Amino acid sequence: MRKPRAIVFDDEEMVLSLFRDILEQQDFEVLIYSEPEVCPVYKEKDAECGKDKPCADVLITDLRMPGMNGIELLQKQTERGCLLTIKNKAVITADLSEENGETISDLGCGYIKKPFKLDEIRDWVTDCLKRVDLSKPVG
Repeated sequence: MRKPRAIVFDDEEMVLSLFRDILEQQDFEVLIYSEPEVCPVYKEKDAECGKDKPCADVLITDLRMPGMNGIELLQKQTERGCLLTIKNKAVITADLSEENGETISDLGCGYIKKPFKLDEIRDWVTDCLKRVDLSKPVG
């Protein structure tokens, strides 16, 4: 059985470091990125996920990042065949407009308000793990 994998996108090193620590304490393999461009759907206009398995079990993205905001990233992933369930994705931000709140709700992903409480993160991740089959590989 493998460890669960989490991907975190945020342009603040301190936030990336904090999420790495939180998730590693929950025995996750953690991949952190300061820009969303590592995701295949970001690079090309018509790119699709192209994987036969999800890249991770949990994905957390900041709302405001260089080049593309977190909501746009999640929308593109959904449109282009990302295999990671949207319920295991979350947007983090300190200030959320009503419009962005509605979009997040419509997408069906989670929302984590900055400053966040560690217990909220742990609870959300624990809930995500209920939807994960660790006997199946990730890409």
